[in-house]
Amino acid sequence: MPRKLRIDLPDATHHIAALAVGSESVFRESADRRRLLAQLERVAGLYEWSCRAYCLMDTHFHLIVHTHKPNLSIGMQHLCSTYAQWFNWKYARRGHLFARRFASVHITRDSHLLEAHRYVALNPVRAGLCDDPARWHWGSYRALSGLEPLPDVLDAAPVLDLFTSPTRTPQEAFGDFVLSAIREDGRPCPERPGSDPSRSNYAARPFEASIRSRNVSATRPTASS
Repeated sequence: MPRKLRIDLPDATHHIAALAVGSESVFRESADRRRLLAQLERVAGLYEWSCRAYCLMDTHFHLIVHTHKPNLSIGMQHLCSTYAQWFNWKYARRGHLFARRFASVHITRDSHLLEAHRYVALNPVRAGLCDDPARWHWGSYRALSGLEPLPDVLDAAPVLDLFTSPTRTPQEAFGDFVLSAIREDGRPCPERPGSDPSRSNYAARPFEASIRSRNVSATRPTASS
C-alpha cells in the first residue's frame, strides 16, 4: 500500500512526532535533550519555522511548528539526521536512531490546535513519567504556563493569543486548559481519538463546549466530567 502523501504547505501549522527505532531511547541523559533543543533552535532559524510547543520524551519527541514555507520535510530531515549523527558519534553506535519517517498532522482549525497543545503538554503524564505536566522539565508547558522563562526556541505569543480571560493571564488560562483534562483523582482523561499523529489523523469533532476559537476559558472538571 502506498504511503499517504505528507501535507507540506506554506503558512501551515503541524503537530509532529518523531519516534525511535524499536525501544531505543532517543535521549540517554539531560545533555542529549539539550542538544536536540539547540539543534531545533538552529533548524527553526534556518528554515524560518515558528516552534509553538515541544515535549521530549524518552523514545520520541513531539513538536508543534508553524512553517512559513513548504519546508517541513526537509527541515525535519535536517533535525533528525544531524541529531542522530551526533548521538551515534557520542555513544559509538551504528544504524538508524529514528524509525520510519516522522509523523505529522496538518492543523487547520483552532479546535485541533488547542487539543494538540493539550496532548503535547500531557504526554509525560499519560506515559506515567510524572503526575503533573509542571513536573516535566523537558517540554514547553512550564514556559507557556508562566512557571519558567521562555526559552529562545519557543515562539509563545501565537499560542498565548489563543487564550483570553477577564480574570486570568494568558499563561494561567493556558495552564487551566491543559489541567482541565486531569481528573480529580489525578489521572488524565482518555486522549481524544486522533490526538497522536503517529497513530492517526485528527478527527474533525468538537471537544469542549466552553472553548471557542480565539476565546478559551477552561476550568478543572469535576469527578463526574
